[in-house]
Amino acid sequence: MSAIGVHFGYTSACVAIFKDGRADVVANDAGDRVTPTVVGYRDTEQIVGIAAKQGRVRNAASTVVKVKQVLGRR
Repeated sequence: MSAIGVHFGYTSACVAIFKDGRADVVANDAGDRVTPTVVGYRDTEQIVGIAAKQGRVRNAASTVVKVKQVLGRR
């Protein structure tokens, strides 16, 4: 039996795959197993995770930190 689990917390998120009796957390593009839950908006794109967290100082007005708290809002 195999299963995929997603943890979406206030400050971070991760994905794990359960297979053959063990769970393995999937690494993101940077090799980290935990990704910050930050979204940054620019004129033509949305930036998520580490890049958004690093850019929030330059783009503070258009960056959402703790995304889980605003899910479902308009």
